[in-house]
Amino acid sequence: MRLEKECKSRHEAAAEWREAMLRFQFAGQVTLLIALLGWIGWFFPWNDLVDRSGTPLGGDYIMLYVAGQTVADGHASELYNDQRNQERTARLFPAMDPRESWPYRYPPTVAACMSWLSQLPFRWSFFLFAAGQLMLLTYGLWRLRSDYAVLREQPGWLWAIGGCPLVAEAIVGGQSSLLAFACIIGFLHYFRNHNNGMAGVLLALTLYKPNVAAILIVAAFIVRPALWIGFVPTAFVGVAISLATSGFAGLAEYLRLGSQLASTEWGLETPFWKVHGLAPFFQWLVPSHGKLLCATVGMGSGILVAIAWRRSQFSDNIAIAVLLCCNALFNPYVPIYDLVLLIVAVVAACEATRESRLGSDQRWPIAKCFSRPATFQLIAGLLFVGPHLSQAIAPVIGVQIFPIALSGLAVGGFVSPHFVWASRVRQTA
Repeated sequence: MRLEKECKSRHEAAAEWREAMLRFQFAGQVTLLIALLGWIGWFFPWNDLVDRSGTPLGGDYIMLYVAGQTVADGHASELYNDQRNQERTARLFPAMDPRESWPYRYPPTVAACMSWLSQLPFRWSFFLFAAGQLMLLTYGLWRLRSDYAVLREQPGWLWAIGGCPLVAEAIVGGQSSLLAFACIIGFLHYFRNHNNGMAGVLLALTLYKPNVAAILIVAAFIVRPALWIGFVPTAFVGVAISLATSGFAGLAEYLRLGSQLASTEWGLETPFWKVHGLAPFFQWLVPSHGKLLCATVGMGSGILVAIAWRRSQFSDNIAIAVLLCCNALFNPYVPIYDLVLLIVAVVAACEATRESRLGSDQRWPIAKCFSRPATFQLIAGLLFVGPHLSQAIAPVIGVQIFPIALSGLAVGGFVSPHFVWASRVRQTA
């Protein structure tokens, strides 16, 4: 009787999980269709490359295109000249408001890599760039399914990932976030297989935007210093390309600008509702140095997680999930499209739940949350629609809800049980 009851319970749970998977699979597919049709309609009748809101095709891609054009034209010294960038943008899109500005904030290396794409007409340059982003997404989905049993068991969830509004935002908005997405997934694959060379290379490639994975990079080196084998040569090549592109003066200007953007108020500050981390809250507390304080707290938290990870107090998947959450919360600037890395955090947490269910480690409340279909759907829904919903209502209510919700989930589900468990170990000793 008891065995029959257990079998029935497992069958019901499996049916619930299948229903949840089908629900999110459908949501991903519908989102993809709506995003495509909406995007096409927003540019109709396609008589120019500016949409109905006055934004050019590819959104922020124009910043990368203009930077590549600047390098290709032999004016690399003007990379960080906002006025020159604005003039080039106005020449490309005469119908657009000439006051619109897309300041370039990436290393000279990125501009050098973009120089060949900038030789194509803007329309075809963007579509080729978008195709590259789709290839990176495809690699990421393939690698996730290969490496994580939870996705091999229920591959329909891949539709939810591919159709996530965050992914659509990155592609339609001409962003490079899917490069970081693919690099982090690839890094984790080679890290688990102790291929320190390739893991280091992929980790170094995220330096195309240094803040996107800074906390994870520092933590990974604390746990496995041998990553330098691939990281250092790759970073050196990046620096060499920067020097060849813009010289010492250009690289110094980028470093000066980068440190300023990461630690102080910006001349043209991003509206708080477009920032999905905790930096605006820190700026409210300490107006002059809020971003620096936010980054310092985040890096300190990442180091503590790394120490626990190195001592095997965190499993690999729990540590990765926590670190990616830290990077999203304490990054000085977290635009909505960079939250695609949280998809990897959710997958890692799901895999940790599976390991917890099969093993004896029951420390993590998050495992219970991720093992209950109803609760997990709330968490998945938070990531699926939460950032866009939060960004939409933030100007009305005056606060960004998403980073608060993510902080509560991270502290309650990942961090607090570690300290409770550690204190019990000390008491036992």
